[in-house]
Amino acid sequence: MLLEKLMLLECSLHGEKRNDRNWLEHLLHPEFLEITRSGMMVDRSDTIMSLKSEKTSSPIISSNFRLIEISESCVILLYHTSDADGSRPALRSSYWLISKEGQWSLVFHQGTPIASGA
Repeated sequence: MLLEKLMLLECSLHGEKRNDRNWLEHLLHPEFLEITRSGMMVDRSDTIMSLKSEKTSSPIISSNFRLIEISESCVILLYHTSDADGSRPALRSSYWLISKEGQWSLVFHQGTPIASGA
């Protein structure tokens, strides 16, 4: 099922492959952009450099995945994240595109903090 496949790809960026340059270059679309949780716009090379240099990161807990199919070749994945202790909750959205060869790549990602009391 497509939702499970994209969940696995998305969550691969939350674990050990987060620092793997080859994996990041494989998964992130050449035109990849991200609006970070802190509101900064970063491109593919900035993202790869940042993740490669990350020393430690607290485990990311992901839940409530929902898939919106825009067409056969592009989808939006929506979900929630938090640190393992429940802190730093955020809403996440990712735009995925499939190539002619059948490879999904991440084109856009945004993380938005969840307002307290929401």
